[in-house]
Amino acid sequence: MIEQQPQNSDESGSGLSLDNLELSHHDFSRNHFPKSLRLLSPKQFQYVFAKAEKFSNRHWTFIVRPNGLPYPRLGLAIAKKQLMKSVWRNRVKRLAREAFRQHKQAVSGYDIVVLGRRGMQDVENRVLINSFEHLIRKVKQSGLKDGKQRRPAARPSAAKKRPDKA
Repeated sequence: MIEQQPQNSDESGSGLSLDNLELSHHDFSRNHFPKSLRLLSPKQFQYVFAKAEKFSNRHWTFIVRPNGLPYPRLGLAIAKKQLMKSVWRNRVKRLAREAFRQHKQAVSGYDIVVLGRRGMQDVENRVLINSFEHLIRKVKQSGLKDGKQRRPAARPSAAKKRPDKA
């Protein structure tokens, strides 16, 4: 005779309700990357691009916008124009997903679209991951989700002093 498991988790006596199960997929202590943490539709990408801040370094560009949610979401836009071969694009996407998954608690509350830069195929994995983590730290320190505005970085041409007119 086969025992049937209870349909509702409350009946099992575990103390978990279906509501708790819905929230548990955003448990940051677990090492997973569910669809709810991904930007999937064009509408979601448009939302991020509409009023976004840009963070970039030699290898990556992040387009970031606070999302008002207690968890982060990641979108990948690795262009064929930047990385011609699908093997290169897939490797870069795999590294980005893994680094995001490991640091998702640090960027909770943000939607991040990741763009790759030309020449990434020739860079070692460790260098790309360190570069990705550098941008995650910059996003975390930015305070965007707290309503702080980023000041644009001073450009070298703007730093030149003009002679005073007499």
